Amino acid sequence: MRNKKFVLDANVFLEIIFGQKLQDIAKKILEKAILNEIEIIVPGLALDEIAEVLCGNVNDEKIIAAHFNYIDKLILNGIIKVVIPSTKVRLEAIKMARIGNKKSGYPEYSNSLYHTLAILNNATFITNDKKHFAKVKNLGAIKLLCDLSEFL
Repeated sequence: MRNKKFVLDANVFLEIIFGQKLQDIAKKILEKAILNEIEIIVPGLALDEIAEVLCGNVNDEKIIAAHFNYIDKLILNGIIKVVIPSTKVRLEAIKMARIGNKKSGYPEYSNSLYHTLAILNNATFITNDKKHFAKVKNLGAIKLLCDLSEFL
């Protein structure tokens, strides 16, 4: 893949945490970041979205802590760059979230935030969200995790 910067949706991390079918691709993406072959960027929102899913699906707080300790280690070692979106990013995300119509629906703001972050950082947004992808694929800078077999 030509682009070396990626914005990962929270659902990419959740593939690994819950051992889902695309976990091997998600793990390979992290491995490439650990080897400094690619750069991973996430908005701070990603950590809260992961926490929200863990809160509702994992009762053992030690397991939750272990997942966040690993993510913290990746952040502290510079493997994942967490950013606070600027006003510019937020305003562009709002514009993106207003694309669409009543029949097909509109992109969610949170997905638009990730996607806008990718566009403005010359990166590619990687997601499992097929609905978001279908609504905004024409904007570019987006790939579905399931289409990234080149990472394997």
